[in-house]
Amino acid sequence: MTTSDPASRFIDRVLETIERHDLLPRGRRLAAEREPCIVGTSGGPDSVALVRVLDHLVGEGRLAVAPVLAHLHHGVRAETADADQAFVEALADGLGLPLETGRADVPAEAQTGGVGVEEAGRGARRRFLAEVARRRGARAVALGHHGGDRVETVLFHILRGTGIDGLAALGPQGPLVPDEGIAIVRPMMHPDIGREEVLAYLRHIGQPWREDETNRDAAYTRNRLRHEVLPMLARAVNPAVGRALWRLADQAEAVQKVLDEALDRVWHRIVREAPADDVISTEASRSESERRNLAVPGPTPAGQAGRATPTLLIDADDFAALAPWLQGALVRRAVQRLGGGLKHMSAARTEEVVSALVSKSVAGPVHLPGGLAAERRRRAIRIGPKA
Repeated sequence: MTTSDPASRFIDRVLETIERHDLLPRGRRLAAEREPCIVGTSGGPDSVALVRVLDHLVGEGRLAVAPVLAHLHHGVRAETADADQAFVEALADGLGLPLETGRADVPAEAQTGGVGVEEAGRGARRRFLAEVARRRGARAVALGHHGGDRVETVLFHILRGTGIDGLAALGPQGPLVPDEGIAIVRPMMHPDIGREEVLAYLRHIGQPWREDETNRDAAYTRNRLRHEVLPMLARAVNPAVGRALWRLADQAEAVQKVLDEALDRVWHRIVREAPADDVISTEASRSESERRNLAVPGPTPAGQAGRATPTLLIDADDFAALAPWLQGALVRRAVQRLGGGLKHMSAARTEEVVSALVSKSVAGPVHLPGGLAAERRRRAIRIGPKA
């Protein structure tokens, strides 16, 4: 039963989310039998609250996981980043939890990839968390996104122009490395957990946190949505605007699962992977046995050896015969699998790319995010690194 105690309310809602979506193994187990769970920890209030609540639930015997904190030094604002890492190290030491740390030069990655620092940072963190999960043999990576983040993200996507996948963003769970069975879980993804509930929990248990000085900078679109747009909508349009957006996201998530199953079938039938330097053939289309889907890794982490980003080849005739929404979904999946990111692949931009590929037998190259390009040479479409 939920009480008036802010800490108890917060803990109950987190456990409710974990149970409802089966995010993490539950129950009491010996320490040696608990499954490792990587917890992305920046030092900010959301990730610190996640660390503390998971540690609490494990201590009470309600979760059968072994939390492993993971912190990436992002190379932005060096002194602040150093202090963030020192804070996380002290937090891990105080709770007696293992900690994995890593370093990335996010500004350099942003410049090389032609993307913003924020987007490059997200990519670097995801690769780092995947590395830690592999090293620790973990199947789950827990992140500190909460219900308020989901509401802001859905509104942000609506205003930019989005499809179903944008409305379904930030669900309680999703793939991190699908082909390896490593998932992202968000135990604080509850409609009644927002920033204020997170801070109330931390204050109640006397837990400090690190504050990102950019969180109140109005130059950032997310901050304007949080501090200006959403409060205005609540006053002028609907006091329960957050709940309305949450319901929309839930419905979109259910629809997205159906669409993903349809996309999977098409992908396996008409897409294949080829080496990065593969040249599109203008001869007859491949045999059905050649049309296969192979796992495509994300960008090789900085400082690690790895193969170049591969190329995806798509049967152009089959692509042209698809329903428009399937064409767009296939292009977006290709960009995502090749590490391009979808921030600049709005619904309108996706339509432009599809139109270019189906309107002529020879088209492109059409520029895509992350240094990728799409081009058509008669019966084959190539999506991969720019030539």
